[in-house]
Amino acid sequence: MDWKQFVALLYLLPAVTVARPAVETLTVRVPGMGPIIGSTAETAWTKSTIYQFRGIKFAEPPIGDLRFKLPVPKAPWTDLLDTTQPGRPCPGITILDDSLEDFGPEEEDCISLSIYTKNLSVSNPVMVYIHGGAFYMGAGYQHPPNYLLEKDIVLVVPQYRLGPLGFLSMKSENLPGNAAIFDVILALKWVQAHVRSFGGDPERVTLVGQSAGAGLINALAYSPVVEEHLYQQVILQSGGVLGTWVWDENPERNAREIAFKGGCNYTLSDVELEDCLKDMDLWTLWAAFASHMDSGAQNGQNAIGGHRITIGGPTNFLPTNPFEIMSSGGGRRNLRMMTGVTKNEGTFALIGVYDTINSTIGFDNHQFNRFRLIDVINRIIGISDYTGTFNGFLSKSLWKPDQQDGGVFEDMIDGLVDLCGVGIIKGPVLRAAQGNAFFNPNETWLYSFDYMGEHTRFGYGADTSEYPFEGGVTHSDDNIYLFPWPPEVAQLNEEDTEFAKKMVDLWTSFVSNGEPHSPEISSWPPMTNLTGPYLHIEKDSSIGFDFNDEYSVTAREGIP
Repeated sequence: MDWKQFVALLYLLPAVTVARPAVETLTVRVPGMGPIIGSTAETAWTKSTIYQFRGIKFAEPPIGDLRFKLPVPKAPWTDLLDTTQPGRPCPGITILDDSLEDFGPEEEDCISLSIYTKNLSVSNPVMVYIHGGAFYMGAGYQHPPNYLLEKDIVLVVPQYRLGPLGFLSMKSENLPGNAAIFDVILALKWVQAHVRSFGGDPERVTLVGQSAGAGLINALAYSPVVEEHLYQQVILQSGGVLGTWVWDENPERNAREIAFKGGCNYTLSDVELEDCLKDMDLWTLWAAFASHMDSGAQNGQNAIGGHRITIGGPTNFLPTNPFEIMSSGGGRRNLRMMTGVTKNEGTFALIGVYDTINSTIGFDNHQFNRFRLIDVINRIIGISDYTGTFNGFLSKSLWKPDQQDGGVFEDMIDGLVDLCGVGIIKGPVLRAAQGNAFFNPNETWLYSFDYMGEHTRFGYGADTSEYPFEGGVTHSDDNIYLFPWPPEVAQLNEEDTEFAKKMVDLWTSFVSNGEPHSPEISSWPPMTNLTGPYLHIEKDSSIGFDFNDEYSVTAREGIP
């Protein structure tokens, strides 16, 4: 199963709701915009009524001359806007499963948000959820409200442009980069202006994101162009801006390569190249991006791009590397943060690593595994360690001497799960927490999600039997208990339902009060030291004191 097939399974799974059919409608007039008609659903456990307004366009269609550019706010309307159905997903990598003639410019008219509320006449705290998906897949409909709206919050789920449509950059006026980031910023401005019409308090906004969504949110805190009043606190699930997969090492080079793979002539000037990309049909653009990803995958994260944040350029979103901004004392100093990881983060990433190596070198050469495998994996996940310093510490903490010296891949798997999990997710998350705790030690909460229920998102419904490892508590398993999606994990058994209620308590109490609480957890102290304390979120939760223990948890305990 290659990477395109794997992500396609995630993106193509249909929306699901545990609600009754949404047959009731209601109309709301949004001051300064126009009238909209929404529908109703119900919460999962108490069957309370949810008012839902889905697919509200907040930007003009990013087509024609607006393709790749920063979003233009949506003009007011006079006719009744139908928001009873989910908004059109932004085109992602899976459009390549369809034929060229299936797509027109209207497919790119996808910049929208959905709002879910239980009471239009109050002023409840607002959760703005930014979806993940590696910046090249994901959609709003994959995050239904039926668990979270058991509590008195307003849930807003924006959609942003994906892949090259949202991130391609020549650092020029026509291809500035970071268009998707400014889609999200515009959504936050829309929330400030209009969430009162839906029972939300614009002065109590929490940004929540998972994986790429968390990386995007974390980046906002280090940008000089993001106004602080747009949000007050964040929850980062399994992602941080310091992940090597978050920003583009060479956006202009990657944009040119994608353009050439899409048929643009090598002799074109930069301006002509930008025009060629602007006029390229949607399917060809995504096919060129996929070809770029395929050809660069063996050379690792730093060799690919076109779907990541641009440093510098005309938007000035991040004037320099976010680590440099953090190290020099930049970024927000008044942010409440809750952040953490899943126990076995690396199993998700190891799928891609396994596919890349298995299709080229293979794992049967014990001499290669002994001397070169870790270097190759480091390159794939974007870690540079020319001196071998990092590898020395890895070998000591992740493998017994006979495991690495033997060179048998199967004996090294548990340690490789930790290597991938730390390099891609856990390290950047701890850095994000430390960066925030430096200024806000009493307002930073750290966790490891350790609960293993009946369902898993490992493989997202695909057959994973070809891989010589299980998923454990894998990347995005935490979202099983926050959103009833995808369909095969939406029907929780009794024990998992009780755990989901604990998760909803923790997330929504932070949104409402700025501190995470649950009747099932006696205490969760904030992160007052460099690596803790932190909460093990599981059936019987407990407190850990050194988050570095999570860096080798699979090597110590194995995959459950």
